[in-house]
Amino acid sequence: MPTISDSRLKTLYTSFETQKRTNPNLKLGTDQALQILAEVGDRSGWSAAKTLTELKKPGMTQDQQVALAQKGLSANEKKDLAAILDNGTVPLEAGAKAFLEKVLGRTGPTPGGDVSVNGLTVTGDQIAGLAGKTRAGATLEAINLSASPTGRYHTDDTFVIGKADAQGNFSGAKLSGEMTMKEGDIIRMRARYADGTTSDWINVKANTAETKDTRNAEVAVFRIGLTAGSNGTINVENINASRQISEPGAKIQFTNARTGEKQVVTLDSEGTFPKDLKLKGKAGDTFSVAASDGTNNTSFSTEVGKVQVPGGTNGGDILPDPALHKDELNADGTPKFGKKNFTGPLIDGKIEAGDVQQGQIGNCYFPAAVAAIAQQNPDALKNMVKANGDGTYTVTFKEKDWMTGRTKDVPVTVDGDLYARSWGGPLYGHSANSGEPTKMEMWFPIIEKAYASWKGSYDAIGNGGFSGEVFEDFLGGSSKSINTSASADSVWNTITKAIDAKKPVAAGTHDDGGPVNYTNTGVYGDHAYSILGYEKSGTERYVVLRNPWGESEPSGNGANDGVFKLKLSEFQKLYDNVMTLN
Repeated sequence: MPTISDSRLKTLYTSFETQKRTNPNLKLGTDQALQILAEVGDRSGWSAAKTLTELKKPGMTQDQQVALAQKGLSANEKKDLAAILDNGTVPLEAGAKAFLEKVLGRTGPTPGGDVSVNGLTVTGDQIAGLAGKTRAGATLEAINLSASPTGRYHTDDTFVIGKADAQGNFSGAKLSGEMTMKEGDIIRMRARYADGTTSDWINVKANTAETKDTRNAEVAVFRIGLTAGSNGTINVENINASRQISEPGAKIQFTNARTGEKQVVTLDSEGTFPKDLKLKGKAGDTFSVAASDGTNNTSFSTEVGKVQVPGGTNGGDILPDPALHKDELNADGTPKFGKKNFTGPLIDGKIEAGDVQQGQIGNCYFPAAVAAIAQQNPDALKNMVKANGDGTYTVTFKEKDWMTGRTKDVPVTVDGDLYARSWGGPLYGHSANSGEPTKMEMWFPIIEKAYASWKGSYDAIGNGGFSGEVFEDFLGGSSKSINTSASADSVWNTITKAIDAKKPVAAGTHDDGGPVNYTNTGVYGDHAYSILGYEKSGTERYVVLRNPWGESEPSGNGANDGVFKLKLSEFQKLYDNVMTLN
């Protein structure tokens, strides 16, 4: 048991230890963390019960809970809390641990030194790579939480960095490429055992051969969502809740350009905003965003971007727009996002697969199909979208009459207004230069908007679908699908014959939680990919693919542009089906 001087806290912690004896998997969560704070954070004249009631009062933010607890902490009680965090015999859930660390004012792991969780210990510094001890033969997985915010990584996406020996020791474990450790970076890692189970997560603050921490906290400004609330407040959210805003413990300063008021927010252990975060402001306000990791930019003098609260108007639409996806609506049905008029070139040079980038919508099947068409038949896309010279565009789709088998043209006209994120870029499909309304190439977002308008709304096209149906809607004809469980020759012949005939090809992975574990593969479950081509090297056959995000791919495949190749055998293992046109 950790050394605890406060008698009431000691009694409480003893009860936790007793519970753990009957439930070996017990972890202390937020509720237990609040009980601990009620014992050590009781204010003069308040009982622990009253303190707990105040801490749990409806509407209390985590920052308010922290402030309340800190007011009642004595020096000895701070030592008791530190003892629980550093030497506790009952493990804490990540969120509960981060909460208690915040009360103590500890922003995260310190460089160097030993750090342990259940099943994994990291020792010393990381000058020669991560070293420590775990179970014999375990695989070490890690992600650099300081380098990953501006990518599409979840905080539990990992890369294999090493393997423990027969005694469970490991050393020299390093992240590479875009994840390479720099001084002061926060590395999240775990051990994966032979039976597929894992150790708890552990965060390590990198102490490398560099003499100075030069990487400030990166900020995914494009994930910051602002909506006008009540009583002069602005609601702040992470519109990609499963991904980071910045590294854990980073401080983000919002400055209201209209009022000059500044507000500093500390991100939680997952690198995202505290629950129910609010700023002072009104619809239409613009906020400057600055960040600090506690070492760099501590004065918040360097701005990383601007975000704007939607003003609630449609920006003078020429034509009505398809409705937002249901996930981008407030509880009362009003839009969370405003619109912006984009006037960039319809086609900048030539149509290419790399022009296609999926946005904030679950329609991977659509950009995967469009990029596949762009790769094999760009003229078809060029011919189906026309600028009308008055700020509108007409896109012509194909619709099959299933009674007669005939296909007819369906023209759909839309304008250049696109739903925009708070930072200014398009919410949904986009191309390069998406932050510059007069420069972004328009053909793909316009085609996606027209498709949503034809099908009924962005919600109608944003809940999954089939790339083969997109091939039919764009090019006519009928699509076909082959399961990758077929023979290798059958799958290979389907791909190569379609590519050679300049027909688009796409592939879909298995469902998450299905027959394939996608951890450490660089490929995502329940996701569609374009097949751009094929290669042969001796007797080995490869499939060339593209992630419609325009990034995120298996390691060792070159630039992070979403394009990569897999051996046919690996492709058949990771993917479920191949779609093309008859």
